[in-house]
Amino acid sequence: MAQALAQREEIQRLRVATLEELREAGVRVVTAGGRRVAVFADADAVHAVDNRCPHMGFPLDRGSVSDGILTCHWHQARFDLASGCTFDLFADDATSFDTFVEDGVVWVATRPRRPLDAEAHWRRLRRGLEQDVPLVVAKSLLGLLDAGVGVRELAREVVDYAVRQLSRPSEGLIRLACVAELSPHLERETAYQALLYAVRQIASETAASVPRRGRQPLEGSSADPSALKRWLTQWVRTRHRDAAERTLRTAAGAEDAATLADLVFGAATERLYANGGHLLDACNKTFELASFLGGDEEAALLSLLVPDLTGARGAEETTAWHHPVEIVEPLRAAAAGLPASIARNRGPAREDLLPILLGDDPLAIVAALAQDLASGAAPAELSARVALAAALRLARFATSNEVTDWFDPQHTLNFANAVDQAVRRSPTPDVVRGVFEAAISVYVDRYLDVPPARLPEERGRLDALPSDPDALRALLLEQLDQRGEIDAVADLVARYL
Repeated sequence: MAQALAQREEIQRLRVATLEELREAGVRVVTAGGRRVAVFADADAVHAVDNRCPHMGFPLDRGSVSDGILTCHWHQARFDLASGCTFDLFADDATSFDTFVEDGVVWVATRPRRPLDAEAHWRRLRRGLEQDVPLVVAKSLLGLLDAGVGVRELAREVVDYAVRQLSRPSEGLIRLACVAELSPHLERETAYQALLYAVRQIASETAASVPRRGRQPLEGSSADPSALKRWLTQWVRTRHRDAAERTLRTAAGAEDAATLADLVFGAATERLYANGGHLLDACNKTFELASFLGGDEEAALLSLLVPDLTGARGAEETTAWHHPVEIVEPLRAAAAGLPASIARNRGPAREDLLPILLGDDPLAIVAALAQDLASGAAPAELSARVALAAALRLARFATSNEVTDWFDPQHTLNFANAVDQAVRRSPTPDVVRGVFEAAISVYVDRYLDVPPARLPEERGRLDALPSDPDALRALLLEQLDQRGEIDAVADLVARYL
């Protein structure tokens, strides 16, 4: 209770009841400043909180008070009645109000004791992240968006926290990178839900993580880009994490964007299709997120890649890329020839490349890509064709297959897209060799197209669908409420496009 403030004229107050009436009733609910406020008499004290439980909105006047603790009986959340602070972090703190007693009459302030302005929401967001309380995270993000804070500013705060806690790129950070890429195209409600989906995951991951101890750059180093690249390649090959991180952090503070991309993506392709394609995909998402933020987070974000860069397992360590057809050696040979073949490439890819990429001869695939590059095809033209082949492989995946088999072509598509983005950032030999790896992964997935699923235009049902975009979007939402209507959803998407 803040009786000492009773004389301050600037505080707007509302009469509640006489102190005797309040003590007899135990609690009174009034409307103050547009809120329903519960005013409690507790022994000799008077306290007031927002009557909606901050957890799920249950009326707190129907709770009970004992020993200064207010208990909401819906989910048994308990609050310090004097401050509104919760003992149960899942519930969030209740909004409290100053109360006054003058001449036996109880008054309550019409504004909360601590206004929930943008500064308060920033504090609550960090607390929600630190304590892994999804409700607090959700409220804080919503409050900050309502205050006009943009997705970039929110993402920067979350990343600043996450890079101090995580030791490698996480699913939450990858989700956040996706939200960053999509945010300019999303309506506010959708952007909020997507952002919450990512940030909640990050809170969960950091709660289970040991805070990282980052390595420092090589202060005062005079190494040029070629030396840093040689060093990082050596550390990746020998799995020397400390040396790799110090080298990478040095490069992140000195190199231009294309040179830095060559350094990182080149290290990620040092082992073939490393970690089932996940490593290069994580590198791509890290660059996307760093580019979106546009601040000082790039070095810290890239440092998260080091454990997987140095610890990854490559496809050259698996049987499938050696038997029944030896693929690794032809890939290495093709990579060795790249510096001489991509210096001034600007032309298109060959017209018959896609059928070769989807064919059954891995050596023919490697030869076709190498020949196209030697003939002047732009690396980005080839990376786009391989990504298309990966997408078609996935589109041809029939639902009669095992569900777990779905992940192989999905990983291939993610990897092929990452390669395409990497090539567009830096079309150097060590990055372009990833195009060959993606193409071989498409080849390895070939039996998952048996029997091949029909594409929407092959089912002959598109003309029966409406052509109005709004009608198609409405039908899409209806179909997404159903189970197993995969073909119907695909038809709607194809018609919309």
